[in-house]
Amino acid sequence: MKLIKILPNFLTILNGLCGCFAIVFVFMEGEFLKLNGYEIALILVLAGSFFDFLDGFLAKILNAKSKIGIQLDSFSDLITFSIVPSLMLFHFFQFNSEEIQFAPLISFLIVPFSMIRLARFNTLPSKTFFLGLPTPANGIFFMGIPFLSIEIPLSILIILIILSCILLISNVKFESFKMIKNNTKKVFFLFFIALIITAFSIIYIKNYSLLNLVSVSILAYVFSSFAFNLYKAL
Repeated sequence: MKLIKILPNFLTILNGLCGCFAIVFVFMEGEFLKLNGYEIALILVLAGSFFDFLDGFLAKILNAKSKIGIQLDSFSDLITFSIVPSLMLFHFFQFNSEEIQFAPLISFLIVPFSMIRLARFNTLPSKTFFLGLPTPANGIFFMGIPFLSIEIPLSILIILIILSCILLISNVKFESFKMIKNNTKKVFFLFFIALIITAFSIIYIKNYSLLNLVSVSILAYVFSSFAFNLYKAL
């Protein structure tokens, strides 16, 4: 039974390892298994997000929550959803930012703001929502940037990085997918699903790559949370 209770921490460590391997592939040249480095890094980050969800889910079921587990979770999230996207953006900027020499360094703003976000999360009581943009959502959004079919001007990308850093440490409420059975929260869930279906339909009609959904799904989550906050305020 004791071995089963360490399973959540093992999954948390797998999350961190996914981030470590993703860093290697961000800077990989050529193809591996018919995929380029960015694609493999994205897959590893998404795998890390799966382990991140699963470790908390199992910890609750097995009643195996611990102070060590909380710290491990934050360390793993910092690697997978902060350092990896920062390095990916740094690498991406180097090939697309000749007119803005300091642009690559801006990508590293994500790291300290994510550190603050994770440290604050560890000190707050558990809630049915997140105070500030969740670190995994922020990291996954930027991991999907290279796969967008539309070209984002570098100045806009810089603004997006700065805005995301502000949202990470803000007091804006972002909804979680816990307690969806709550009637009020169903409004958020239905609005989110509607945005995802709309985005998928447009991508399908335009014959764009489905990888566009990576960043777009996070935007749908952010807009759904904003809309839900407005709905509750009315």
